[in-house]
Amino acid sequence: MKVAVIGAAGHVGFPFSLVLADAGHDVIGIDRNPAACVRLLSGFTPHIEEGAKELLTDMLNKNRVTYTTDDERIAECDAVAIMIGTPIDAESNPRLDDILDFVKYDLAPVMKENTLIVLRSTVAPGTTDLIVRILIEETSLPFHIVFAPERVAQGVGIIESKKFPQLVGARTVEAFERTKQLFTFVPECIHLTPREAEFGKLITNMYRYVTFALANEFYMIGTDQGLNVHKIIESANKGYSRMALPNPGPNVGGPCLFKDGKFLLEDVPYPELIQSSFLINEGMPKYMFDRIMKLKEVKKIGILGATFKADCDDARNSLSFKFAKICKRHGVEYAFFDPYISHVDNVWPTYDIDDYDAFVVMTPHKQFQKFYDDHISKQHDIIIADGWKYLNSSKETIDGVYVI
Repeated sequence: MKVAVIGAAGHVGFPFSLVLADAGHDVIGIDRNPAACVRLLSGFTPHIEEGAKELLTDMLNKNRVTYTTDDERIAECDAVAIMIGTPIDAESNPRLDDILDFVKYDLAPVMKENTLIVLRSTVAPGTTDLIVRILIEETSLPFHIVFAPERVAQGVGIIESKKFPQLVGARTVEAFERTKQLFTFVPECIHLTPREAEFGKLITNMYRYVTFALANEFYMIGTDQGLNVHKIIESANKGYSRMALPNPGPNVGGPCLFKDGKFLLEDVPYPELIQSSFLINEGMPKYMFDRIMKLKEVKKIGILGATFKADCDDARNSLSFKFAKICKRHGVEYAFFDPYISHVDNVWPTYDIDDYDAFVVMTPHKQFQKFYDDHISKQHDIIIADGWKYLNSSKETIDGVYVI
């Protein structure tokens, strides 16, 4: 097929454009950021994505993928994959305006007959049906539409796109079969209704978010009782197939997990579980700050990690910034240490750390272990707040470094 990928310079659209091209499709990546398109055409990968640089070069050389800001090129395509972001607004309501405006003003006027429209953005249940109504109002052409959500982890989208079954919310058998021709690289396509697939995507993300909240609540309860919660979780998980509780951590959410439950809240008769998960996970930065301050009054804290997850360059919705605001509110100086970003007050790779009284591991980047071994572990009378239990430290007190 010839496929247009809308939002092709984004964290999700970019790897998907390469996966489609690698599977044999001709891909037109469309994005409203002209500078990003120019960089992509020059072989520059916009985000950390495993395997992307080599694959981008290969697909460009083979003329299997291109990137442009020209929405009218949709007219050339048999299929359109929509991967436009769906943030929440200030009142925590889903903001679908960007997708709906694209469908009405950009897609409908130029799409050809029998175009396959594949909605992959995370949306509130019922959005696919709403798009159908818009297209019926705006065009007399027949079309096929499915909701086929991405369920990959950021940074390994190329790998995971080929690894997991694809949920396909299709109104007709023909639309489902057309979608299978597009997703030739997945192990299986599973036929659902559009609303079932929309709900399935939200279940996927909220399962992880609620599970992290459970781990974090156990961490706070157990830690306050003087227990080694990480040891308990590891022991409880070991050899017990009915349990796979993750390690707790102070930076859970990011641009997906934090917001996805909010797509459901207005339709949930008993929303306490989802709301409690928000409160627990969002409360972890303050809990880590309080643990530090209970040991001693610190004047300056180093925040290890500003991105929302390990070994990525995306700082959207990172709770590291919430920790920084807590420091500021209590008159404590802070600075970020992060090898992957430069757009905050970032002191990495400056290693002059004598002025710091404490460090908090907000994001467990791989490079922080060496940073700890080479620099922090040599300090005296310093606190390491490591809720992830990421740093390789077998004792609570190591040469004057107190690990909590």
